[in-house]
Amino acid sequence: MVQAVVDANVLIAARLSRDQHHDRALELATAFDSGALPPCYVPSDVLEEVVNYLQARSTHGRAVETLDALLESSGYEIVQTSKRDFDAGRSVFRVYEGLSLTDAIIVSFMQRTGIEYIYSFDDDFDAVDDISRLDTLVNPSK
Repeated sequence: MVQAVVDANVLIAARLSRDQHHDRALELATAFDSGALPPCYVPSDVLEEVVNYLQARSTHGRAVETLDALLESSGYEIVQTSKRDFDAGRSVFRVYEGLSLTDAIIVSFMQRTGIEYIYSFDDDFDAVDDISRLDTLVNPSK
């Protein structure tokens, strides 16, 4: 089964109607929730980034709703970031100037687990050779 990771910007855009990527992100989130796309991994660093962003830029209620929705949906699997991925992510962060530390940790998780696909609107992932970024309703298993 093909696996994928979802980036914070997709999850945030799905929750904020004013976001420039809202329509595409909402389409993706709906597809994850309904099972039309394979379940996506959400590293714990990404979950924290999403919730903290929504609390700071929207409302505490929106942040709580999003946290609960992600934890309860069968379309997402929350994975705890390991020390191994964090340490490897620090090395990736030093190499790729365009990646945030969280993005670098995502890359290290993907490389360790052999996951090729990430749903993201961040084209900085395109610089990493063994990662394929998806930003539309594309099912990589088909």
